[in-house]
Amino acid sequence: MVGVFLGRYVAEPRSPSPDLAQLRAQMENLRQLVTLSLLQEQSPSSRLRGVTYSYQMAQPDAQVEQALLYAVNHDSNVNVRLSAVDALEKYAANPRIRRALADAVPVQDSPLVQIALIDLLVQLNDKEAASALRHLAQDAQADNQVRQHAALALQRMEVSQ
Repeated sequence: MVGVFLGRYVAEPRSPSPDLAQLRAQMENLRQLVTLSLLQEQSPSSRLRGVTYSYQMAQPDAQVEQALLYAVNHDSNVNVRLSAVDALEKYAANPRIRRALADAVPVQDSPLVQIALIDLLVQLNDKEAASALRHLAQDAQADNQVRQHAALALQRMEVSQ
């Protein structure tokens, strides 16, 4: 009798308590606040920590997404921009984010960031970015490596059609 009772008690799935769910929601909100706060700091290392915090979020709110996109397009530190591109990969299922990433490619002044954005767009197989990549591949003002990378990206995207 004791064995049956103990077996049922151990094997019975336990649902998380409402307190635990509330605590998780509060932790998620705290992560978002910390991320936003750190992304607005003066120090590049603090902004990098803010990007790192965004990796820990299950689903960021629109403010965090906008802060990461702002970092990609306007941060003075190339490392922060590269990290923000990597962080946005997690949220690229959103068509608005993908469009913003494609729009960011031609305005970048760093070839490293441009190449990271191109690689992400190819990984996402974003066909809507093809026109921006085609324009970049033909832009004589663009860095030679970036132009070559854009042309190669177009080939890879066409192969996967």
